[in-house]
Amino acid sequence: MHLDQGLRAPTTFPGKSLRFLSLSGAVAFGIGLLTLGGIASAEEVTTSHGYSTFGELKYGPDFEHFDYVNPDAPKGGIHHTWDLGSFDSLTPYTEKGNYPTGAWAVFEGLMTGTLDSLDELYGLIAESITYPEDKQWVSFKMRPEATFADGTPITADDVVFTVDAMQNRGQLRYRVYFGEIEKVEALGPHEVKFTFAEGAAVRDLIPLVAGMGIFSEKYFEDRDFSESSMDPPLGSGPYQVDSVAAGRYVVYKRNEDYWGKDLPVNVGRHNFDRFRIDYYSDQAAAFEAFKAGEYTFRGEVNADRWITQYNFPAVRNGDAVQAEIPARTAPNAGGMFFNLRRDTFADPRVREAIITMFNFEWINETMFHGVETRASSFWERTDMRAEGVPSPEERAVLEPLLDELPDGIGDILKDPVVEPYKGRNGNLRDRGRQRQALRLLTEAGYTQENGQLIGPDGNQLKFEMMFGSPDAEQYLSPFAQQLQGIGIDASLTLVDSAQWRERAETYDFDAMHVFIPVSDTPGNELRDTFGTANANVGGSLNVPGVASPGIDKLIAQIEKADTREELTIKVRALDRVLRAMHLRIPYWVRPSSWIAYYDYYQQPDTLPEYGAGVGSIWWADEARYEELKSEGAIR
Repeated sequence: MHLDQGLRAPTTFPGKSLRFLSLSGAVAFGIGLLTLGGIASAEEVTTSHGYSTFGELKYGPDFEHFDYVNPDAPKGGIHHTWDLGSFDSLTPYTEKGNYPTGAWAVFEGLMTGTLDSLDELYGLIAESITYPEDKQWVSFKMRPEATFADGTPITADDVVFTVDAMQNRGQLRYRVYFGEIEKVEALGPHEVKFTFAEGAAVRDLIPLVAGMGIFSEKYFEDRDFSESSMDPPLGSGPYQVDSVAAGRYVVYKRNEDYWGKDLPVNVGRHNFDRFRIDYYSDQAAAFEAFKAGEYTFRGEVNADRWITQYNFPAVRNGDAVQAEIPARTAPNAGGMFFNLRRDTFADPRVREAIITMFNFEWINETMFHGVETRASSFWERTDMRAEGVPSPEERAVLEPLLDELPDGIGDILKDPVVEPYKGRNGNLRDRGRQRQALRLLTEAGYTQENGQLIGPDGNQLKFEMMFGSPDAEQYLSPFAQQLQGIGIDASLTLVDSAQWRERAETYDFDAMHVFIPVSDTPGNELRDTFGTANANVGGSLNVPGVASPGIDKLIAQIEKADTREELTIKVRALDRVLRAMHLRIPYWVRPSSWIAYYDYYQQPDTLPEYGAGVGSIWWADEARYEELKSEGAIR
């Protein structure tokens, strides 16, 4: 998975979300003491149809379908959406190439998640899961009827092959995630057991192995797993690649012979016959294409466009619909992230001064009609967001780590959590903001000479901001001008997707406009995002280069949290530290997702709490689609 450049529309595709790579495990709904192989086990084990991180499962073993689906939804039609950038590979698991949206969805896992919980999994390829109280191992009984798209059975040997491939030839982040699996063994053709390393963060590992996409060992007999490819991969899911043109579009087609279509977890889901994703070079071109009916579903991220530009004919006459859907999950952590590997940003006061100069109030008022809310937390919209001064519970977490936390974060045990500077008015030229920034820079050893801020090294403070979305220039350009006004040589560089990847993966940037994915159940993915081991590894999500023994220990505690309450306290502590480091110029957040679509999409009466599920549980009114097409609204 590559860095989200802030280019992605919130398109939806059936399959596993990122959070199911980083779920955590606790006590599942089970049946207690079992016997294995006819011999009484020496330890109590749980066997169940599902797995829950914290608490019991919502759905019992005899459930017929998820509550939020329409079990009678018709099959057919197309979900036609878009993305920005380009792609040159259909293999999402390798270090090489850029893959399209939906590439992971052709591969199914042993279990699947739901849209009405954050941390529950139910059997898919696996019909049951078994694990002991300490969760040092887990086994799965697989469905004999489960097959790949070519009709060959999915076996335990395929699972063993998948783990070996991911540990030794997959992307770096997957090698890290899978590195704590000590052993995986086939106990029979359709039973597989995982044993985890001593001291491993086992809470995360059960959902990891349960949710991983499974590859066909036979398919890779004459193929190199580590090489990227434009050959449609062999998966086992409800959709497979139907047609593709590199960098232009990809079409996924529903497999009529999909082995799992009647399982309870799939009833009312996977309703569209086809998914098509068209690629565009910029937001403006993509929006014009939507207005013209060249694709039919769009997520909107630009407030001005949402408020002022959706009055085109298709919306006015009811052929297209605007909708706001409440968002209850943590948004990606967006902002302009500093590269701490650069000496320019070694002093946190320099970073804080630059953040102070970002005049969100003016941007929001003049460009976004006042509808946005400034973000500050890495876990906005959740109760994991740090607030005020640390609670006694947070202090108890942080105090033992004080000597190992980063320098320059203030009195983390007593200070209120860091919030971005808030101007008193909406003027672009905010003198209070300038005074605060200059005070910080003076403390960091900078002086103003002939209109330039000169540092202790005798050179002007200078840095480049790299971004990949032309939309961002509207607010980054005035920001750069304000920085120049106090003597900083700030510049902007717009790059294409190929340049983006090359520079991001070699850390060839001063500051980067990026949206980093975060989980609603944080765990081992935090090592990739903020862990020292990934601070200087190309392709990791540790964009700023965070390297702190104290943060590493805090992440380890988060991974081992046994309850949601404990997890919340420890994530708040991490959020507090990360914000005190001034890692990024934070952007904004809103309480709803904005979507627009042509009026043939149908949805369940009540949408689930943690996702609209457009690609998963909506369906097409084919008669209405044909009507829109005959009228010329859809091309």
